[in-house]
Amino acid sequence: MALSAAERAMLEYVEKLTLTPSSMTEADVQKLRDAGWSDRDILDIVHVCAYFNFRVRVVDGLGLELADWQITRARAGSERAAKLAQERGVRMPSDPWRVR
Repeated sequence: MALSAAERAMLEYVEKLTLTPSSMTEADVQKLRDAGWSDRDILDIVHVCAYFNFRVRVVDGLGLELADWQITRARAGSERAAKLAQERGVRMPSDPWRVR
C-alpha cells in the first residue's frame, strides 16, 4: 500500500516527535500544513503520538510482560519499519530489547 504525501509527512513528523522531541520546530509543523493538514489535525496528531508514547512508558516503567500476540505485532511493525528505513537510506535504531 503506497502512502500519500500527507500520510508520509505525518509519519515522519511523529517519528521525529517520538525519537527527538526537543528538536521539533515550527518548520516541522509547517511541513504538515504544507502537506494539507489543518492546525486541528496537527493537534490531534500530537495528542495521539503523545498518548501512545505515554502508554509505552507506563507499561515499560512498570515492567509489565507482553503477550505473544503483542510480540508478533511488534516484530511485524519492526519489519515494516526496517523496509521503510532501507528505502529511505537510513539506519534503524539499535534494538536493545531484541524485538527484531
